[in-house]
Amino acid sequence: MLDGKIEFDSNWILENRNTEPLPVTTVIEKLRGLYGDRLTVEHEDFALLTFSISSGAVEQTAQQINSLLQKQFNLSDGRQLHDSATSVYYVYPELMLAIGAGTPSDNVSPLSFFDSMVGWDEFKALCKEISLVAPQIRNHNTQISFQHQNYLFAVNDGAGLTTALNTFVDFITALDLFPFCKDAPVQEIRLDAKSEDGATSPYDAIARLGKLEYRNSLVCFDIRALTQRAKINDLKAFLRQLLPYESDYIFAFRVSYIEPNALKSIQDIISDILFLRTVSVPPYTNEQLKKGAILALGDYNFTVSDDAWDVFFSRIAEEKSDGRFYGMQSVRKIVCEILWLKHLADSRNADAEASEVSPEGSSSDEAPSESNAVITKDDILGLSSTYSEHRTSGFDELSELIGMEAITERIREIVSQVTYALKDKSLDRPTLHMRFTGAPGTGKTTVARILGRIFAENGILRNGYFFEYMSRDLCGEYVGQTAPKTASICRDAYGSVLFIDEAYALYSGESNSDYGKEALATLISEMENHRDDMVVIMAGYKDDMDKLMEGNAGLRSRMPYQIDFPGYTKQQLTDIFMLMVKKHFSYDNDLEQTAKNFFFSLDQNYMDSPDFANARFVRNLYERTWSKAAIRSQINGLESITITSDDFRQAASENEFSERLQTRHTLGFL
Repeated sequence: MLDGKIEFDSNWILENRNTEPLPVTTVIEKLRGLYGDRLTVEHEDFALLTFSISSGAVEQTAQQINSLLQKQFNLSDGRQLHDSATSVYYVYPELMLAIGAGTPSDNVSPLSFFDSMVGWDEFKALCKEISLVAPQIRNHNTQISFQHQNYLFAVNDGAGLTTALNTFVDFITALDLFPFCKDAPVQEIRLDAKSEDGATSPYDAIARLGKLEYRNSLVCFDIRALTQRAKINDLKAFLRQLLPYESDYIFAFRVSYIEPNALKSIQDIISDILFLRTVSVPPYTNEQLKKGAILALGDYNFTVSDDAWDVFFSRIAEEKSDGRFYGMQSVRKIVCEILWLKHLADSRNADAEASEVSPEGSSSDEAPSESNAVITKDDILGLSSTYSEHRTSGFDELSELIGMEAITERIREIVSQVTYALKDKSLDRPTLHMRFTGAPGTGKTTVARILGRIFAENGILRNGYFFEYMSRDLCGEYVGQTAPKTASICRDAYGSVLFIDEAYALYSGESNSDYGKEALATLISEMENHRDDMVVIMAGYKDDMDKLMEGNAGLRSRMPYQIDFPGYTKQQLTDIFMLMVKKHFSYDNDLEQTAKNFFFSLDQNYMDSPDFANARFVRNLYERTWSKAAIRSQINGLESITITSDDFRQAASENEFSERLQTRHTLGFL
């Protein structure tokens, strides 16, 4: 059942239709011609028609009726507004059309535009207030009270600001509070002192406002670059120049999500000049990201099984680990990948079923069965490169790593201590924050990732996910941004492992000086407040980590465990290389000896230096070796790859590997 409402502007009817049949009467005749007995007229009067149609798709029905109205009344200057997957609005100066599925059309509210927006609670509360006041504004013709109202958004990248601005324009249009232009109702302009790198100078922005084609729009200025202390006067001068344009535009200002004191300082500067409303949008929680994915998949009638969310969150952790996560924008990208993997899995299953039924060499003419609408873990295992189905325990996986015997035993001791404390309520649960010290490529990240699984398997952590960041990722770009950013990263890691590489840079001043110290102070607070629900692991060279502990008395006491990762021996490097090969390829019998000759020819001084990347060096050589083998196999028309000693020699002879050999053995391993 589709419910519909067509509401005409009464002044338009009186001015243009007083000598003709009422528009409502004409529309009813046209609708009966389209839908016949499927149409039921529920109410009709001078300017309002409500009706229902017994069957049909929302989007298609809305388009049909909209085309009918456009043709009948020569409508042109209108906007299509969507509030959800189940209803559609068309708004014109002359009328409004609303079509919804299963919702009484008399109850359709512009506030429903925000139903599909996750988060944004302060914004929704503001819009509810505007909706409440709107009838009073229209009755008293005091639109100026709204039109001179401006907005400050404290929101991070990827949180949906562009969507919110466009939805706000649709919402205001439906309330008839501001006559937005049709072609460019929303404009976003990033300001900086100079017009470079995609930014607009304040002078150019003001000149742009003076052009007629841009008027009657919502203009959102990204003012982050002007909130630095040295540029506050530039910001004040810019704000004063906006005053002559208040009647032609609605202005919004955007800064990052920042701590309350910093936000209030900016708010005070703007509100000294303009009527301002402030909206703060905290970073999304994992549950909100999950809700966003559910809503997006629900638009296509797909649901997700409970066990598949582990794969989703593993992918979210990967997306966040480079410090550049874009909220719902990243979720939408992941949803597209999920849908593709689901269709691929269903297609492969259909092909397998068809091959079992059809004789060999023949094809079935039957259409494949309808895909299952439930997305399972097996459908999307390829979504995350770091997720595994954990067919073995974390300790079993740890024991497979080369050279980790002492580290494995130390972790067993820690787990035994904590699990005993959990059983004996008279004992305090030990703090689990740790320091991993050692050179690059010695397995710190790999062990930390497995450690999260081990803690989850033993009931120490509730999730056991793994979040990896560099120290600089905790620091903000603007005043007041660092503490919320660090707190948000910690919040993601509740119930899991937060791994911070090169953590010593926060104290040494290498990460934006004061910003690094602010991030460290916030991190220490989070470590204390969530000591039972998060494991923070800081990693780096031993000397650097010792300096970090010496400079922060409170940090050492909160990180009681230190695990040292020694560099690999030449034999262990050989074993690591062969383990990588054996996992994926066949190989010649003499490959292992050739590889051993090479690794034993490495200069020991180089291996002991900070430049040596240990297992990363091995991985780079392994990837270069099988790349050589793949090219050779392709040229020779071979279907499979077998790695030979010649492949290894070609890879190892490249400068980044060969120059690391001892001079006297440069040719010996060959």
